Amino acid sequence: MASDAVTLIMNDHRIMEQLFERLRSRHGDRQLLLDECAARLTAHSHAEEQKVYPVLAGLDAHAREEVRTSADEHHEAERLLHDLQRISPQGPSFDDRLEDFIATVARHVEHEEDELLPLLREALSEERLAQVGAAFEEVRIAELAVAGIRV
Repeated sequence: MASDAVTLIMNDHRIMEQLFERLRSRHGDRQLLLDECAARLTAHSHAEEQKVYPVLAGLDAHAREEVRTSADEHHEAERLLHDLQRISPQGPSFDDRLEDFIATVARHVEHEEDELLPLLREALSEERLAQVGAAFEEVRIAELAVAGIRV
């Protein structure tokens, strides 16, 4: 399994997209799926903000601005998710709020994959990318374990 930071982050993005499709399909327990989204989003965001973003911010002023934008996107997605968690998945506004949340995360993923991750891959050696990936994964796994998710 690849363990560089870029690959691990992109793998997380694909897992979230799969969860979104399951939520949209209305199959299964939507509340449990939403809880898993919350756990994964929190773990991913915290791991990035603690272990990846500081490395990026140290590159240059442009990277620092991109990191600030990405952190703001994390906070907006978390806010929308918390709003979504407060309503019933069977409620009349759930699907519209779900789509707002998914669109916000999709914009963040696009920004990260188009701007931040290429900067990271370009600036760091393979060895350093693996070190950052290991640090990212350590935080992510610990946070998921708190939520009862084993990886």
